[in-house]
Formats: sequence, C-alpha cells, structure tokens
Amino acid sequence: MSDNRKIVYRISSYLPRLGLASLALCLGSGIILVFYYRPMGNVFQNVEEITTLVPFGWFFRQLHYGSGQLFVILMLLHTLDHFLRKRYRIYGFKEWVFLISSLFLCFFVLFTGFVLKGDKGGLFAGSIFMNILQSMPVVGGKIAPLFIVPGKSFFFLPYLYHCFFLPVLIICLIRGHIREWFPGRGFLCIGMSGLFLYALLVRPAPDIPPEAAMAVVQGPWFFLGLQTLLRLFPVLFAGLVIPGLFTACLLLLPLLRRSSPDTSLKGRVARLGENGLHYLLVTALCLYGFLTLRAVL
Repeated sequence: MSDNRKIVYRISSYLPRLGLASLALCLGSGIILVFYYRPMGNVFQNVEEITTLVPFGWFFRQLHYGSGQLFVILMLLHTLDHFLRKRYRIYGFKEWVFLISSLFLCFFVLFTGFVLKGDKGGLFAGSIFMNILQSMPVVGGKIAPLFIVPGKSFFFLPYLYHCFFLPVLIICLIRGHIREWFPGRGFLCIGMSGLFLYALLVRPAPDIPPEAAMAVVQGPWFFLGLQTLLRLFPVLFAGLVIPGLFTACLLLLPLLRRSSPDTSLKGRVARLGENGLHYLLVTALCLYGFLTLRAVL
C-alpha cells in the first residue's frame, strides 16, 4: 500500500472513532442538562438560567453543543467517504438503509436541539418544520401533531425526541456497524481534550429573544439550503418532494449494484444505472452546498 493510500485509510478509520468519542461526550453532557431543562413555560428564560445561573451550566451547554455538532459532521464525512468510494456495494440493502436512516436521524437530533433553545431562531425553525409537515396531502394534519404542535406544548415533543427517542433509535440502528469503529482510550482522550478546550474557550453565542424584531432569521447550518429551496418553490415540493426523491435514490444504490451479475445484459444495465445515479446524487449534493452558501451570503 502506498503512503498516500495509507494516509487516506487512516483518515477514513479515524473519522468514525472520533465521531463515537464525541457521541459519548454529547450523551454525558446531555444527561446533566436534562435535569435542568424544562420544555414547558418560558423555555428561553430557562435556557438563559442554565447558561448563567447553573454552576458550569455554560460549560456543559457548550460541550453538549460542540460534541453533538462534531459527531454529526464526522458521521456525515464518514458516510460521504463510503458513498464516494462506492462502499455501499459491500452492504446489504437492510444495513445500508439503517446507516442512511441513522444519519438523517442525527440531523433531526441537531434540528430538535436547535428548536429547544427557545429563542427566535428555534421558534422560526420549528414553525417551518410544522408547516412542511402540514403541507402533506391528506395525512399532513394527522402527522404534524406527532412531531410538533403550536401553543404551550410547542417544545414538548421535540424535547422527547431529542432527549429520549432519537438517541436510543440511532444507537439501535448503528449498533452492528459501530463494533468495527468503537473508539479506544486514545480517541476518547483526544476527543475529550479537544472538546473540553472548545467548551472552556468558546462561550455560547447569545440567543435572540423570541419577542425580538428580526427581518431575517436563519436556521441551523444544514437547514440553510432547504430555506433557500422554500423561497424558490412551493412548500410541498421544496420541503418533501425534493428531499424524498434524494433519499429514495440514495437508498436504491445497493439494489442496482446487486440486481444481477455484471456479465449479463441486466448486469451492464444495472451498472450503468448505478453509475448514473451515483453521479446524479453527487451533483445534487453540490447543488445543495451551493444553495447553503447562497443562504449564508
């Protein structure tokens, strides 16, 4: 193996291990914060009290935020590494579905955490999400209340998903995959040292009060491309149809590769379809990155 390949291999193996080390710190700090967080009443004031009045509350909040963000970013890079190298060929369809589903659920965890801040941005993002769900034909009115509801209980369901349901579900989905990448003591120490320094040196950004007058409010970084799509297309198309088509194409990749032997006509057609779908998804990811940059600039 050449030196360049060894470096690439090491980076590929380090990403998930550092990600799982970040996950451990995220869960640990989250357990501490859950004792102080109240999903009812004045949530914004509650978060400010955690940050300013609870001993080391600012530290645990920033540690939770930084470790959660790092975990999802590293898992995204790990998935992109698998995707660009076409490693989905070695996975069965069920396992591939579990891995992709867990990645999307990780982003949903970040999203619910953003909503739970209770500030102007969280209320804005939660309201958009509720409107997207309600735009679903026929079933939208029944599905939306399963995730978020207006009024005094606005934060309660995101709280349940963020703190209880989603972490357990994600761990169940990836439990077989993480055995290969379980971090050793060295990765745990590196992750802990880096994230502790981050939490000590970088204080939480000031949150915008819900009653503040803001002309433009931005969601979390991974939501910005979707915000741009919502400005360009109807809610149903931008919020459900486009993400749904992208997800369906991503999940189909292992099926196209394994549908028949390469030597047959069906195999050649399947390989051509796989390659075409692969590069279509790469193009879609680049376009979403462009839309995200457009929202920032």
